[in-house]
Amino acid sequence: MGALKDHLFLQHINKSLEQVRAELRVKHTSKKENRFSIKGITYEIGPCKVENADFVFEISSKIPQDMLPRRTTIEKYFREVVKLMNKCAKRPAESKMENIVQSTAEVEYKERDYVKLIYQYKESDLYTMPEVEKRLKHHYAKRIPIPDVPGIATPGGKIVLLLVEEAINEFATANVMDLVKANETVKSALVAKGEATPPPAPKKAAAKPKPKASAKAKPKAPVKAKSKPSPKKKKPAKAKPVAKKKAKAAKPAKRKK
Repeated sequence: MGALKDHLFLQHINKSLEQVRAELRVKHTSKKENRFSIKGITYEIGPCKVENADFVFEISSKIPQDMLPRRTTIEKYFREVVKLMNKCAKRPAESKMENIVQSTAEVEYKERDYVKLIYQYKESDLYTMPEVEKRLKHHYAKRIPIPDVPGIATPGGKIVLLLVEEAINEFATANVMDLVKANETVKSALVAKGEATPPPAPKKAAAKPKPKASAKAKPKAPVKAKSKPSPKKKKPAKAKPVAKKKAKAAKPAKRKK
């Protein structure tokens, strides 16, 4: 009977947790794999399981390292968040920081860091017999039909599982909102104390490769400026040779007869 009851409880608890996820994804920003984002931080609600007769599930949030001052370590952020969560009405049974690392054959790098909180609820936390009786009287007095629960024949059994669903919905929602408040408080305090991180600079467009020259061009010799030819000096005109007059030969004197 215990195993069957645990199975029924787990079925309805996980149904209620899925309803909480859906409500938060609609109200806030939905992410992949049933996650959701509130004020820039990603949250996740894990499935429920049974451990030592307790019903256990995890709630986690990503550590917003890109929103924190440069000098703030993720370990310090984690400690401050857990310190606040331990002051809540429902304290987590366990808390841990999980580093999710994705590796390949060539390179290994850290993808993200999470604050993980484990919550445990006993069966007595989810319903009490006085609550079951009170709800039954309400249905009978108001003539409200009891919702049908597949596999459960008795009215009391149906009311028990409905109370379990309502309790988990209320508890899980409160756990998430406590973590949201803690994240916002710690983040705001650390940013106020430290130097705010500037937004990342836009990526520069890759420079286009220059076309390769087919042959190396020989450097051209510097062109010398043409100098104007100096004006030619006129040679002095040669003096014309003076023609020498030939002396006329004296005619021989005629002889007197």
